[in-house]
Amino acid sequence: MIEPDAAEPLYRLIRRIRKPESLRELMAACLRSVHMGDPFSADEGALPEPPQILREQVSVSEITIGGIRCAIYSLVGNSTRLPLMLYMHGGGFVVGCSEDTDYITRMLCHSNNIVVVSVNYRLAPETVFPGALDDCEQVLQSLLDDAEQHSIDSDVVFLCGDSAGANLAASLSHRLGKSRVTPKGLILLAPWLDMALESYSEYNRLAAKGIVFDAPFLAYARASYADFDSWTDPFVSPIGVPPRAMPPTLVLTGSADPLIGQTLKLNRNALNAECTHIQTVVYEGMPHCFYSFPNLFAEEQDCYRQIAEFVAATR
Repeated sequence: MIEPDAAEPLYRLIRRIRKPESLRELMAACLRSVHMGDPFSADEGALPEPPQILREQVSVSEITIGGIRCAIYSLVGNSTRLPLMLYMHGGGFVVGCSEDTDYITRMLCHSNNIVVVSVNYRLAPETVFPGALDDCEQVLQSLLDDAEQHSIDSDVVFLCGDSAGANLAASLSHRLGKSRVTPKGLILLAPWLDMALESYSEYNRLAAKGIVFDAPFLAYARASYADFDSWTDPFVSPIGVPPRAMPPTLVLTGSADPLIGQTLKLNRNALNAECTHIQTVVYEGMPHCFYSFPNLFAEEQDCYRQIAEFVAATR
């Protein structure tokens, strides 16, 4: 039997010659350094700014909630309590932050007359499941406990996320269950719902091409976030949540997204369960993250229109 510290002499040597010491942490550091901007690039203006109306009419403040850094998006001049949308950014659980999804959260705030709180949950591999999910739940509970200070209507709560963040949003909705917090709606942008990636023909066909992300990245992200035995846990792979246990849900994705098969499976599950409260919108030819930047794809504006109609109908 190998003792847990059998490799310690090797690690002592590695600590003297390399930081970070583990390969998974080294890979995470490389990914984070280039995730939303190449440090060697000279093109400083490459990232488009949000439209002027979003800069003028949406205010952004940073706050620490329960020890977790969050960005709060609110309408300039608002003096009434508004519904809350808790937003969880994507990045495969290993990269990303609220700054990366600034355009998305500004749009959600402005087009829905709603307070959006974007959570900078702890990332893998330093924090594994259920750490990120715990962070999101803690932020939500703290916001509701202090709703008046944040001008939030605690009776109207939406959960939203993109990619891995959509996984967290769906998992958090399931965890809340019949607690005092009952989400009015769940909005999933290009969701990663199932760790069994290779079981989907769409993934095997598209992920190898590297449309926004590729198979090696997702394999690393998956192994960093959760161990193999937990991949079928519905809090890790919320594709396993019964559709009837889900709140009103809107799913938006593109047909060129390697994760499209998971959305299609969720849609089949809903149809088989005769659930009409789960809506799916698939944009033909759209890749992962098509909704992330202004005026890059014409379909992006329709995506936010669909969300606004969904929020208006369920709030």
